[in-house]
Amino acid sequence: MRRTSLYDRISERRLADEALAREEAVRAAAQRERELIEVAIPVPQPLLNAPCSFNFGGFQFSFPEGFRYSAIEATVEVGGEPVVVSIQRRDVPEEATLAEVFSEAVKALQPLHGAIQVIRHYETVLAGNAALALDFHFREGFEERHGRLIGALVPAVDHNQRQWLSAGCVIDSEKQALKLWLLDFDVMLEGLASS
Repeated sequence: MRRTSLYDRISERRLADEALAREEAVRAAAQRERELIEVAIPVPQPLLNAPCSFNFGGFQFSFPEGFRYSAIEATVEVGGEPVVVSIQRRDVPEEATLAEVFSEAVKALQPLHGAIQVIRHYETVLAGNAALALDFHFREGFEERHGRLIGALVPAVDHNQRQWLSAGCVIDSEKQALKLWLLDFDVMLEGLASS
């Protein structure tokens, strides 16, 4: 029987300790990654049958019980430049897919804006629900306009049918005051949550 030297045993022990430390580091990194993924997964928010209201210049406009918004269009000013913001909701058949309902919404843009040029079509999240988005250009008279449409199929509390929820905006992207508006719009939509 051959005995290894003391130095060989020390080296083997050091190599085993290093392998164990690497294995523990890999496990810890995998656990941190799982935790980050769990935090990043949005919680879908439902539409509520709550009384409709909005704040306009500090005045609270509240509609009577039973009134329900189906669409809102507002013109807001950003740095003195107009931005048209629209929000819409409607019932959709249970078998309808997000892609189908989004395609219908894009087709509905044609009568409003004429021929649109698609800039970008992408997946995103709206109120914690899987959503589709479209950036597009169109002409209004002689001026270029930029639009964004984001839509999702959202569950509705106290309602068996899902609802289509969309938010959109139209801007003159050549105006200096509106250069960062789409980022502000995205941040505003990230803050959507049921109350």
